[in-house]
Amino acid sequence: MPTCPKGHQSETDDWCEVCGHRMSSAPAPSAAELCPNCGTPREDLAQFCEGCRYNFVTRAGAVSVPQSSLLQPSRRAEGPTGSPTWTATVRVDHDYFARVMAHSEPEDQGLYVPTYSPDLHIPLTRTVITIGRRHQSTGEPPFIDLDSAPEDPGVSHEHALLVQQPDSTWSLIDKGSTNGTTVNGAEDPISPYVPAPLKDGDHIHVGLWTTITIRQD
Repeated sequence: MPTCPKGHQSETDDWCEVCGHRMSSAPAPSAAELCPNCGTPREDLAQFCEGCRYNFVTRAGAVSVPQSSLLQPSRRAEGPTGSPTWTATVRVDHDYFARVMAHSEPEDQGLYVPTYSPDLHIPLTRTVITIGRRHQSTGEPPFIDLDSAPEDPGVSHEHALLVQQPDSTWSLIDKGSTNGTTVNGAEDPISPYVPAPLKDGDHIHVGLWTTITIRQD
């Protein structure tokens, strides 16, 4: 059975049926194709967009991600009519940690939450906000980098996205993270790659103890 460059076994020899990565037998791209949904370059004829999981093969799975957001990364999250700006507050949430530990495996009971860490207030200055941890191989950090002390070990490197909508509100997309993403203390995580609408003041829970609250300025 063919093995893709990321180590998955696949019955297909063009794109990996597990991750959508181009197999070694597939023809190399002549030029980088941009995702028509979010503008992310297509990686080696991968089936799915790395940014928003748009399906290049079936041309499905689009979510409302403005292409200009990646082409102009320093642009403020403001509309042409002076839409309000937003801020994400990142904090160590002891109540969320307690809920996580209540459903954890016995081998995880030795984990602990930092006793104190100052809140981080991050202006949302792009229309696509990445949430995760810094890649050790490339050193490239996400916009909301949870790799800084105290590092939350339950957060995936590419955990989730915040995507600003045309009406200036936000949607949350879990990128298939290992431990999932919940909102406002819900027991069940949101579905991976399915946009979840957010409101002013909503709480996003990721990892073991991290809560991110988005607020309209």
